[in-house]
Amino acid sequence: MGAGFLQRDLGELLTRWRIRAGFSSREAAAYALGTTKDIIGSYESGKLTYMEPMIVGDLLRDYGAPEYVIVEAKAKAKQIRQGSPNTWRYSGPQWFERLKQLEPLASTIDIFEDNFITGLMQTRAYGRATMEASGLLSHTQIDDSLDLRGSRREAVLKRENPARIRLIQTQSSLDLMQGTGVYEEQLQQLRDDNARPNVEIYILPPHGFHPSMIGSYQILGFEDADEREVGYHEGPFGAHYEATKDEVDRVRVVFSDTLALAERLI
Repeated sequence: MGAGFLQRDLGELLTRWRIRAGFSSREAAAYALGTTKDIIGSYESGKLTYMEPMIVGDLLRDYGAPEYVIVEAKAKAKQIRQGSPNTWRYSGPQWFERLKQLEPLASTIDIFEDNFITGLMQTRAYGRATMEASGLLSHTQIDDSLDLRGSRREAVLKRENPARIRLIQTQSSLDLMQGTGVYEEQLQQLRDDNARPNVEIYILPPHGFHPSMIGSYQILGFEDADEREVGYHEGPFGAHYEATKDEVDRVRVVFSDTLALAERLI
């Protein structure tokens, strides 16, 4: 079994906390902690088939990581040993942070969006209207969320060599905002984004049943041959990241079949 999504995720986490602790090199950390650079390197590389939860926890604790980071990291290490190294569910507010890290690194992003305009393409007015309708966030939280979406859009769409994006929006997601004050601006932004050389936006007409009735999802691909494609699905109880090849391939077929029913936005 090769290294999976969770191994790489834990390796990056350990590296970040080592550097944050003031150890610029693995050698410095090894000397201070009484271990070897090879042990630290084997965990940071993300290439270990199994990662011992106790070692992961001890390293993070020595680096000064807070307890919630340690608990989640140990849970991931346990998942690698007892479950799948390519599957993880986030149930806290950090779920979105991982997506924000992955998107700017992706070379391709395929998105199916059912009820809402996808976050990357939302106007600030549309985002505010949907958040206010939910009644779950304060005005300050809404402003913070909108700022986050703005920075996310900037990082993905306006970077050098941006990812190739294919977005399928359902017709119903457009119909939902008709008659509102955000409709014209949001539709124009979708058209403007559709004119970008790296972006293709499609509209799925109301066909009744269709392959993507499983709900909204994304598939992120990477140029690095060692990086697995990652699927992302967000629900009311958190986010699900999936890097198991068979599962991602299955959803990619679903996306392709849905794309065949959709029409390019005009």
